[in-house]
Amino acid sequence: MLNWFKKHWPSLTLLLTLTLITYGNSLNNVFLSDDLAEIANNPNVGSLKYAISAHPFGFIRLILYWLAFQIGLVPMYFRLINLFFHIGSVILIYALLNLLFSKRLALIVTSIFAVHPAISEAIVWISGGMYPQYTFFFLLSLLFYLKSKEKIKYYFAALISFIFTFMSHPQMPLSLFIVFPVWEFLFGNIKKNWKKSVPFLIITIFFLLVTLTGISERENTLKNVHYQERGVDSIFFLIPTAITSYFELIFYPKVLTLYHSELNFSQLGFIIRILITLVFFGAVGLSYIKNKYIFFWLSLFLIALSPTLTPFRLNWIVAERYLYLPILGILVVSGLGITKLAEKLKLKWLDYSIVIIILILLSTRTIIRNIDWKNEDNLWIATGKTSPSSPNTHNNLGDVYGRQGDKQKALQEFQTAIALKPNYADAYHNAANTYVELGQPDQALEYYQKATQFNPNLWQSYQNMAAIYFKEKQYEKALENIQKAITINPNNLNLRLNLGIVYLNMGEKNKAKEIFNLILTVDPQNQAAQAGLAEANK
Repeated sequence: MLNWFKKHWPSLTLLLTLTLITYGNSLNNVFLSDDLAEIANNPNVGSLKYAISAHPFGFIRLILYWLAFQIGLVPMYFRLINLFFHIGSVILIYALLNLLFSKRLALIVTSIFAVHPAISEAIVWISGGMYPQYTFFFLLSLLFYLKSKEKIKYYFAALISFIFTFMSHPQMPLSLFIVFPVWEFLFGNIKKNWKKSVPFLIITIFFLLVTLTGISERENTLKNVHYQERGVDSIFFLIPTAITSYFELIFYPKVLTLYHSELNFSQLGFIIRILITLVFFGAVGLSYIKNKYIFFWLSLFLIALSPTLTPFRLNWIVAERYLYLPILGILVVSGLGITKLAEKLKLKWLDYSIVIIILILLSTRTIIRNIDWKNEDNLWIATGKTSPSSPNTHNNLGDVYGRQGDKQKALQEFQTAIALKPNYADAYHNAANTYVELGQPDQALEYYQKATQFNPNLWQSYQNMAAIYFKEKQYEKALENIQKAITINPNNLNLRLNLGIVYLNMGEKNKAKEIFNLILTVDPQNQAAQAGLAEANK
């Protein structure tokens, strides 16, 4: 292995330099979106016990978060995890293509993959890092599998790496076991080696069963966090929409967004998308006859993407992070086309010249896109321009304008989010917060009640209603709402503290003392509880 690195160090150095130049301006970006709940505001992020036990079959990422936390709760340390797996995937792609084709093709394809903006979301967004992570382990598994003809130890290494693939992402690897028998069918001996594929299938079935136990949790998250309505989509809409949207992202990555919500097309536009999809499937079928390598890589695109192409609304129809591994199939076929063109025209450096232009354009687009991920304001303003029909976008824009002090514009964005999604509890809650800031408590109460109607687990709304009633000296109503909040979130000491203060103002000093003493057993230094207890003892 050391000899291999020595032999290829110029190419690897070039690839590393390209990657670092392209993503260097993202390292100091802040925690964003899901990063806040998963890392920045997660009290367990520094607990090794939590990292190991929270997800018994997928704890690798949580352990990596724990390690980063030991250095410091700094976004760059967590984002470097993503960059590490991306660089690892780049090296593995280069090694695979060098093994299967040539150094020239390997360098062309890998350099484009390294900087492509369509997959930048999975690298720059810390919470998207499981996509480079599972890809890294899958590519390692495939490389070991191809090398297993030389030594049996490589086969066992391939199986272990495949297990790590599932321990990195619960869903995306579910179809990848197909890659191994397809390879044997095309280039090996399926009759002789079919048994080698069986362990990959067994591993997949095991993790599929594990994944199925979390389906209800996933559905609850989509319903209560994203307010996505349950149902079944038509695959005749979903597949052409998704595949052609991914082609746009690969070949013309102008519109990059966290929420690909603009998926309503004219009748003619959708017919064109159907035709493009049919042509693509026809090309896959034809490539089986004409060129088995092209067939394999086009198949990899579909195989890797297939877990997201289900009609059951467990995924977004289109998400850039989903493309991280599938894009490789299209890039390899494109690389083969570029090198073939150079050979046909007998222009030795044509392929490199084309790729240099492509790299300049793609890396520039990625560097610009990294700026969108710099902070919350940048991200949501950029998303607002590309995804105007997404209620999530308008809700987040409301937060942006609220932080900037423009309460009326914030309220307008929350109202737009509600108009787009009438059951959007978070938008009702945020609008209510804005009404409080504008000094309109009656409107705030109305919107908090709407929020809890659509999401009964939104304890923050009960807490804030209790605060309004407390300020108006309606202590019974304040008590009712703070108790509802505690029922939902029983371990929140601040809620308990507020309950004690309500009891104190109601004249229920014994109940107040009981609450304050309970808080002090958990947090002996809690000054607010100490002050409350002193007041109750008067």
